[in-house]
Amino acid sequence: MLLYIGLTLWMFLILIVGLRHDSIAVANCWPDLPGSSVIRSNMRVTTVLAVMTFLLLWFLTAFRSSNIGNDTHVYLHYFKIYIRGIDRSRSFEIGYQYLNYLFGKLTNDPHYFLVFIATIMYGGAVWGIFRYSRNVLISLCLFFCYFFSLFTSMFRQGIAMVIVMWGFQLLKQGKKLPAALIFLLATTFHATAIISFLLFLNWDLLKKRWIVFSLTAACAILARTGALNALVNAVLPRYSHYFESQYASTGWLAVTYSLLSYLLWYILVTKSTEAASKADGVVAANFAYLLMFAAFGYSVNLFTRAGEYFLLNAVVEIPNMLYRGKVKNYRLWLLACCTFLLIMFIVTLIYRPGWNHLYPYEFWR
Repeated sequence: MLLYIGLTLWMFLILIVGLRHDSIAVANCWPDLPGSSVIRSNMRVTTVLAVMTFLLLWFLTAFRSSNIGNDTHVYLHYFKIYIRGIDRSRSFEIGYQYLNYLFGKLTNDPHYFLVFIATIMYGGAVWGIFRYSRNVLISLCLFFCYFFSLFTSMFRQGIAMVIVMWGFQLLKQGKKLPAALIFLLATTFHATAIISFLLFLNWDLLKKRWIVFSLTAACAILARTGALNALVNAVLPRYSHYFESQYASTGWLAVTYSLLSYLLWYILVTKSTEAASKADGVVAANFAYLLMFAAFGYSVNLFTRAGEYFLLNAVVEIPNMLYRGKVKNYRLWLLACCTFLLIMFIVTLIYRPGWNHLYPYEFWR
């Protein structure tokens, strides 16, 4: 536990550095370099700090024991199967099977496989954050709070999420066809990535809070009926069994926590959107879908996991939107929200250790 307490305190330091005035100056002139040589020098220091922190998170994920993470044993089992060839009778998506098969041509060592998967996921996330976030340190803190635990259990969906993040940025730029192709590629690693196509729907509509709040409430109501089960059975029948599995427990506390967290981000972000900007419309839609899928979690709490396609985009966009300065005391909001998320990381480890099996931490032996 001391490892995670120390890591959380380090991330709090990252947060404080990201809220410094020179970090704000860098964000305000992004993507150009600041004019002041002192601020440029500080920016290089913070970049090195961010790289070192990402490497630490990657190391803890890549060199973990197979006992760390809920699904690690399962994926290592299937790795031994797929390195022998493609099996279309099995449920795992074809893109992920080919990835296993091709890596198996290099080695059949499961330890190296964990390193390989962690490198893909962290490499994609780091690329997106460094390329598109106006404040890398704030995005890094959010990434730790929301995804460090998940990346120990995610394999297929983790890869799919970073692919969707690339497509999301293309969609913001108005490149709809390339974005659609990227989203299709993501579905070959995890079928749930198909929900990313929702981002093509009416953006102006999802800028209106009362509409989004109403839709979120409707999603919560649907989640408590059989209608959602029927919809999933029609669109993604391979996942319909979750409604009768252990994941169909209410999980109302975790779902409510996620829903309130995303609701606050949605309100703050939409205060900073510009009505005429199509890119802002895509961002607002992203946060709206994040809310709706969290509400679906009242039926099967894995719906919140599906909504995390939008959450990874949010990690990049939160500082981008708030650093426009349209939200009063936005630095205080970021400090309060991120500090609360860091505290919840430790609270979850103590009171819900089974959620991700992070504690006690073990290296690969």
